[in-house]
Amino acid sequence: MQAVELARLVVNKTIVQERKGRGRKGYGRQPAVRLLVYAQLVGIHKDKRLVKHLRKNPGVAKALGLKGIPNRTTIGRWKKGLEHVAREAFEKLAGVVATLVQTELSVVDSTPLEDWRDPEAEWGFYSRGPFKGFKVHVSVDQLGLPRKALITPGNEHDSPFMPELIAGQKAKFVLGDAGYDAESNRKACRDIGAKPCIATNPRRSGKRRYTPPLCKRKRHIVEQFNSRLKELLNNCWRWFKGLAKKTTVVYSALIAMLAIALQALLQDKPDLLRKIGAYRY
Repeated sequence: MQAVELARLVVNKTIVQERKGRGRKGYGRQPAVRLLVYAQLVGIHKDKRLVKHLRKNPGVAKALGLKGIPNRTTIGRWKKGLEHVAREAFEKLAGVVATLVQTELSVVDSTPLEDWRDPEAEWGFYSRGPFKGFKVHVSVDQLGLPRKALITPGNEHDSPFMPELIAGQKAKFVLGDAGYDAESNRKACRDIGAKPCIATNPRRSGKRRYTPPLCKRKRHIVEQFNSRLKELLNNCWRWFKGLAKKTTVVYSALIAMLAIALQALLQDKPDLLRKIGAYRY
């Protein structure tokens, strides 16, 4: 299956619905999201290069459902205005994955997207110290597939986002590092029928530091996912200014990851499950 076929298959009417109304429809939301996902699949991150690629391969634009070839300004406008559509598309696709893979574990974490030059960037902290930029908060299953994700400025703390990241899931265990040490998070885990496996933070609880054995053994799953996500993005979030554009780009990358995973699951190709470079040039 080619990248254009995969993008068209996963971004369908169920995943992205078009607006209803009498106004000018333009290119349409569905082809726009398809193009952004296609760009992540093939590793074309710069708008100028993407336009050049479409002009050289007009069949790709046609296969994606585009009526003509958009210019750089149009693609930039999509990245700024489709963040909510891209998030909804990702969550619907994650729901499809949930029907194919029973969730045993939900591992929650965040990873920084450093960008010192973005005027909307904020100072935050992670394991290596301070950084300026944004954060991707994510929950992944035991296969390392993303189920929920949120993109925020870098100064947002991790802990308050756990309930939203695990909401609606049917995991047996929820894993988190000491940044999620809060009774509210443990309650959120129990509310979905899961056992919380969250490391204790002595500065917060006053108790001795303790990391549950399951958390020690399985935390690498989300760390490997964070590495794959950044490898797929290839620092492209630094080329777009503003939280809205970065959000759209990250969700497009997450959709691309799930698209490849769905292909692997449906075609029984486990070697493709976490392979992010299957369609790169």
